[in-house]
Amino acid sequence: MEREKNEMKVHHTHYSGYKKDFFDMRNLLIESYGKCDKPLNWLIGRLDNWRFAAFTVMIRKDPQFYQKNAHLWRTENNDLIGFFISENGREYFELQIHPEYRFLEEEMLKWTIENWAQGKNQIITIFYKYDTARIRLFEKYNFECQGVVGFDYRYDTKNYTKGADIDSNFCIEAFSQSYEYENRIETERLTFSRDSLNREWFETKALAPGYSSDWDLAVVSPDGQVVAFCLAWLDKKNKVAEIDPVGTHPDYRKRGLAKALLTDCFIRLNRNGITKAHIQGFSEPANRLYGSLMPVEKYELLKYSLKL
Repeated sequence: MEREKNEMKVHHTHYSGYKKDFFDMRNLLIESYGKCDKPLNWLIGRLDNWRFAAFTVMIRKDPQFYQKNAHLWRTENNDLIGFFISENGREYFELQIHPEYRFLEEEMLKWTIENWAQGKNQIITIFYKYDTARIRLFEKYNFECQGVVGFDYRYDTKNYTKGADIDSNFCIEAFSQSYEYENRIETERLTFSRDSLNREWFETKALAPGYSSDWDLAVVSPDGQVVAFCLAWLDKKNKVAEIDPVGTHPDYRKRGLAKALLTDCFIRLNRNGITKAHIQGFSEPANRLYGSLMPVEKYELLKYSLKL
């Protein structure tokens, strides 16, 4: 049940960079997922990526990047109940809120506009179409809807008991088993055409609390090349996984490799007690793939923007 605003005093401050702030943010995401019938906030993999995958690049550009691009709201008992966050420090941001304290969202949005947004031409966010309370709030502050830009697919892992067909010369392996990580990095770099995906990026990402080489899966070709990959981030408390990224080497697309890999991932998750999995898609090929895997839910994601 949502708490009343007049029940407590709330204070807010910039993210400190210390472990406590990060793990409080992480725990808020875990707790909020368990309290909601549908997702309200990020899952933990995205926060882990924000803090670890881009760490060295962001700190090199701006030593205060994290302090500038995360802001936390706490109760008088110092319990974290909401936070603002930006992954790139430019125009994109999101609000993460404990479901019992949604009255705080308006204050958080006002802070975003009056502080973080200063000097920008526009600000942009994405959230779930079914979140009508957030739609009303953002439209109250003159944000304009740009339409559906992606989907969040939810899968019940118990529905997957048989692996998808794959060429017998290819195999599926976890990074912890054998394949060489330079090969894995190069394939992801080529897949997403991003030169920043390098050894330094991988080594910091692998330090994230939710990263496990057992869940860094790949399809490996007969000559030992990583040709498709996916990474599952496990929230064991809620028995849910976020799968990100998913990709296939440009030379090996349209062979069903990513579909076989994700099916195998679902089977492994189910065997390990993870009952649900989420994947988000923002392109036609991605959505075609994720839809073909028969999700039990498909949530629309809306983009909202505010010109300043």
